[in-house]
Formats: sequence, structure tokens, C-alpha cells
Amino acid sequence: TLRKLAALQVEFASTDAGTFGVFHSLQQLHDCHNPFDPFALHKASLQACGIIPSESGADLQEILRRLGGGLYLNTQVDNVPRGSGLGTSSILACACAKALAGMFGETLSDAEICRRVLAIEQLMSTGGGWQDQLGGLLPGIKMIRSKPGWKQEFQIENVLISTATQQELQQRFALISTGQRRLARNLLREVTGKYIASEPEALRCLQQIQQLAVLMRKALEQGDLDLFASLLNQHWDCSKSLDAGCSNTCIEHIFLVCEDLLAGRFIAGAGGGGFLQVILKKGVSKNQLRKRLQTFFPDNVVLWDSDFVF
Repeated sequence: TLRKLAALQVEFASTDAGTFGVFHSLQQLHDCHNPFDPFALHKASLQACGIIPSESGADLQEILRRLGGGLYLNTQVDNVPRGSGLGTSSILACACAKALAGMFGETLSDAEICRRVLAIEQLMSTGGGWQDQLGGLLPGIKMIRSKPGWKQEFQIENVLISTATQQELQQRFALISTGQRRLARNLLREVTGKYIASEPEALRCLQQIQQLAVLMRKALEQGDLDLFASLLNQHWDCSKSLDAGCSNTCIEHIFLVCEDLLAGRFIAGAGGGGFLQVILKKGVSKNQLRKRLQTFFPDNVVLWDSDFVF
């Protein structure tokens, strides 16, 4: 929710976190580098979208006067826990960027919105790329490519799968909450550091992950979910080789006790907690998986309701 205020001040709220704050200076708004600050995303959005300058010295009240009044920005995320790995912060930042562009009469392409979100996440010090916000902006299952360069150019192709495959994917895909929260920043820095250092094993894994993505697309288009699940397992092995921190004892225990029910396993986001994504074996129901989880993890590990939007 974004609206103008008569008072020359900036107000932030986060309904799901139950927080509210009033800001009267640029210095307060520039302090956006702590990802545990409930308003880090709000502050970074104003900077990345050019509403407030990134340098100090200007007067916030004068800026707001020129903009026609103060600003109120409120965010709310329903039914998705923080630190889930589901790309919530990127998609929320995308919503903020689109709202600010709309309020001030900007018409932006999806690629430009995506680049602004990338800037927001760097300002917040959480790192991140472009895949989460593009995933939220664009409908359906898609193959997204980009080329090297400071200004990313995206090539986006919808993955066309049959109605029968859509139905099978909906039946066999399951999302498991580990009950853990994680911050992707440290994992991302670890992987980026290995890439910059040209560590051979890291480069091999990253190359293989690219190849697996192409093969996954073909498997889905051919309606072969067992092959897709097998490729998902290979991707999971690559991710763990790239950075062992993407998994932990809890995650490995969940996969182990459900091993006979699963054809494919992976994790949402950079890893380290949040949600697991699995493909069930043919003939296995989600209710069977739910009962297995309840038996071994009665308190905090649960099957989450999820649906695909094709």
C-alpha cells in the first residue's frame, strides 16, 4: 500500500510484522543495510527507485515538498513465513518498485523493474539475483537466460507442457516447511567468492547446473516427470558440492526418512532452511507424505499447501 501524506514525513508499516515507524531525515532513511531491520526493504526501495537521493546533505522535507507531500508505504505478506527461501523479499521489493513507479507516472519494462529490485537487494546487503522477481512478475513455468554484463538482458521463454503433465505435476509436487528460517546472504557470498576465485569445482558445478536447467525444460515438455525428478536430484547434489552450507542435519534427516516416497528432492532458494521441494514417486499420495512427516517431526515440519499457476 502506497499513498501520499499531507505531513512532510515518511511513514513505514509492515502489517504482518506488526511494526510502524515515522522518519523525518535522510540519515534515517539511508540506514537500510541491516536485513533484520523491519523497514530495510522500504528504505532501500525509496533509494533504488530514485525517490530519495543516496547521498547525504539534502533536506528530506524539501524533497517531499517537491513531490507533493509525504509518503506512506505499508507491506504485508500473507501465509508465507520470513526466511522461507520462496523469494518473498524479492517479490515484495518488486511490488514496492512497481507501486512507486505507478505513483510517479513511470512506465517501466519488466526488465527495468527487475534491475531495480536487484539494486534494492544490494542496498539491503542481502545479495540475490534476478530470478525471484522475474518469477513473480511473469506467469507460468519459464526458461530465463541472461548474458554476462553489468546491465542484464533477459531472454524469457514459456515452457509449454501438456494438460496431462500439468495435472501430474500438481499431484506429485509437494512443498515441505522445515520450520527453519535462513538468510541467504552468507550462502550467496560463499558461492560468489568461489566463482570469482575461479575454483575448478565451483565452475564445474555452475556449468552443470546450467546444463541441467535445459534438460529439465525438455523433460517437462516431453511429460517425463521421472526424468525431471532425476535431474532435480542431480541439481541438489551440485548445489551441495558448490556449498555444503545449503543443507544441514535437519534437511538431510527429512529427506532420509521420506526417501522411499520421493523421486526427486531439492530446496527452495539458496538453501540452509526454509522450504523443501519434492517430486513424489508415482502412486504416492501427499497424504502419505504428510503422515510420514507427522510421525517423525510432530512439531515443526509440515506439508504446505501449494498450487501451480500455469
